[in-house]
Amino acid sequence: MATHEPKDAPATDPDHVQETLCIGKFNILLSGAFATITFTHARPKPGALVDHGITDYESVVRARIVTTAENMLAMRDLLIRIYNDKPQGSVGPSTTGGILN
Repeated sequence: MATHEPKDAPATDPDHVQETLCIGKFNILLSGAFATITFTHARPKPGALVDHGITDYESVVRARIVTTAENMLAMRDLLIRIYNDKPQGSVGPSTTGGILN
């Protein structure tokens, strides 16, 4: 029977994980062998919007991902590769993975 290393495992999505809109500020916290990436999305505060019609924005945490420092380096390399292969100002989809080999 064939066995796969984690880096060779086929990608599946049995839980149908939804995309989450995160076009606000973000942060990366490195702590030892792990990194935590926190993504936000700017939204109007509901009280001010509903009660007074005022759009007073706040950055709401929408996703927090913990991964290895190795995967962060792989993500950096992937982003460099993606953006170096495209004309400046052009961003397109990528189907490459981000795990270090």
